[in-house]
Amino acid sequence: MTNEPETIAKDIAHGVSVLLEQLNKKKDAAAIVKQSRLQVGIFDFARFVYKNGEMYLYTSDDDFSDADMHYEDIDTTGVLTDPEAVKQLEPLLHAALQPVIAQYIELPILDYRFRVYGQVFVNGKRIAIAPYNHTSESRREQLLSAIAQYIDQRIDNGQYPTKALDTFFLSRHLLDEGLFHPLEAPRIIAIFDKISQLNKANKDTLAQHRHHIIYALQQWAEEVFIPRFYTVTKATFQPTVYTLQSDRPAADPGLLELLVYTAVMIIKYSPNYSQATGIRLAELAGELGSSTATTLLQSGTGKFKRVTTNSVELQCNDILSTVSIWVRHENEDAYQQALEYLIGLLEQDFPRSYAIELKSKVKNFLPIKNTGKKGTHRFFANALTYKALFPLLEKYARIAMSRPYEWYSNAEGEMCCLPGTYAVFGLGLASTDYFQLVQDYMKQVDTEHQSVQNHFTLALISQYGVNADTIPTIFRCLLACQDMKPIRELQVFEQPVYASLLLELVRELPGHEIEHIIGLIWGGTQKLAAIAMKKAADPSLEGVLAAAAK
Repeated sequence: MTNEPETIAKDIAHGVSVLLEQLNKKKDAAAIVKQSRLQVGIFDFARFVYKNGEMYLYTSDDDFSDADMHYEDIDTTGVLTDPEAVKQLEPLLHAALQPVIAQYIELPILDYRFRVYGQVFVNGKRIAIAPYNHTSESRREQLLSAIAQYIDQRIDNGQYPTKALDTFFLSRHLLDEGLFHPLEAPRIIAIFDKISQLNKANKDTLAQHRHHIIYALQQWAEEVFIPRFYTVTKATFQPTVYTLQSDRPAADPGLLELLVYTAVMIIKYSPNYSQATGIRLAELAGELGSSTATTLLQSGTGKFKRVTTNSVELQCNDILSTVSIWVRHENEDAYQQALEYLIGLLEQDFPRSYAIELKSKVKNFLPIKNTGKKGTHRFFANALTYKALFPLLEKYARIAMSRPYEWYSNAEGEMCCLPGTYAVFGLGLASTDYFQLVQDYMKQVDTEHQSVQNHFTLALISQYGVNADTIPTIFRCLLACQDMKPIRELQVFEQPVYASLLLELVRELPGHEIEHIIGLIWGGTQKLAAIAMKKAADPSLEGVLAAAAK
C-alpha cells in the first residue's frame, strides 16, 4: 500500500475532531470567557500519542494526567517502521487538521490560536511530530484590542486593585510572541510592577497576582527563551541540564533583563523549594552576557547595605538569601548588632527562607540532639550565652517565625526547621519565662516536613520535668511532634491530678489529635484502654478515650 501515511493522518485528524466535538458539547465556553475580557477562548492545544491505530488525546501538557479521550480506529500495525515515514506523515497530517480546526477556531471553545502536536510510535520508540498551528487573525485582533483597552484603563490609569483572573491571562498574553513580537521587556516589567503596586493592600491577593506573573515568566523563560541558546536535557527527578549551543545567536539585552527579572521574582516571592530555579536562571542570564545577573549573584540587589563596626561585619545577598556575619570580637555588642541587623532585614523585603554564614571563633550549640551544626545554629547558640540579649532574641524569633512554610536554607533533611527555631529552643530551655513563645512557635510548625521539635520536646521534659506548670507547654509541643516512641516521663498522666488535667486539655480537640497525644504517652488507644480498666485507674482516663472516639 502506498497511502498508509495518508490513512494515519486522516485517522489522527478524525480523533482530534471527535475530541473537539466532545469538548464543545461539555463546556459552556461562552459563559466561561465572560469571566474575563482578556479571555477569548478556553483550549489552546491538543496533544496526541498514536500507536498502530490507537490514540490517546490530551488537553494537558504533562505525563501524569489521564487522557481526555482514548480513540481506536484502523489497525495500522507495522506501517510506521521507518523514521523517514514520519516526515511524509507531517504535511499530510497538517493538511488533514486544517479543516478540522477551522470548524472551531472562531468559537470560544478554542483560543485565538490552536496547536496540535504529539508523538507516534516507530519501532517501539516515540517520535515527535512537528506541531500544527492554526490562528484566527480576527480573534487575534479582537484580543489585542481588549488587552490594549485593559492596560490603558486598569493598569496605566488604574487606581484600584485588579482581578487575579485578569492577571492570569494578561501575564500570559504579554509574553506571547504570537501577540507581541518582538517582546517589549521594559514595558512588560513596568506593567507587572504596576499590578503589584495596585494590589499591595491585600497580601493574599497580591500573592495570587504574583503567582500568576511568576508562572507565566517561568514558562516563557524555560520553554521559549532559554532553548534558543541552550540544549535542554530534562530527566525525571534529576536537575535539568543546560548546554550552551556553539552556534547560538546573540541574546537581546532587553530580553536578558526580562530573564533576570524572572529570576528575581522567583527568588523573592516563590516558595523556598523554587529558589534554586531562580538562581539557576540568573546564572544562565550571566552566561549569556548579563552583567546585572552577575552582580546580583555576587552581591544581591544592593538594597541592603553592608555594616562594619569594631565588633562585627554584616552583609547579605537577597538573591542568594544569605546573611554573612563575621564576629571580630566575641562580646555582647557584636551579637546585639547582628540580631538588630537580622531583625531589620526581616522587617523589610528580605527573603524569609535564608541561611546565616558565620565566621566566629566560638562554637556553641544547643543541648538538643539532631539539630545540626550549621552556622545558623551556631550563631544563635553563641548569642544565647548573653542573658541581656534574651528580649532581642525573642523579638527576632517572633518576626522570623511569623510566616509559615519558610526554612533556614542550610538546615536540610531531618534538621530542616522554621526560621526562629534555634532562638525559641534556646530561650525555652533557658527560662520558663519563654514558655508562651514556645507554645506560639509550636502552632506555626509544619509537622509534615519538620521533626526537630521532637528532640526539643524531649530536652524540655528532661530540663523541667512534667508537672502542672510545664504540662500546658509540653502538651502544645506534643501536638506539633511527629510520631515517635512513647515518652516514659509522660506516664505521670496516669496519676489522678494529671489525668484530670489531660482530660481538660484534650476535651476540645478533634479525635485524631487526641489519638496522637495518646500514642506519644502510652503508645496507642488500646494500651490506654487496658490501663483505664484497672481498678486504681482514674476515671479521667476513660474520658480521654471517649474524647478520642468522638
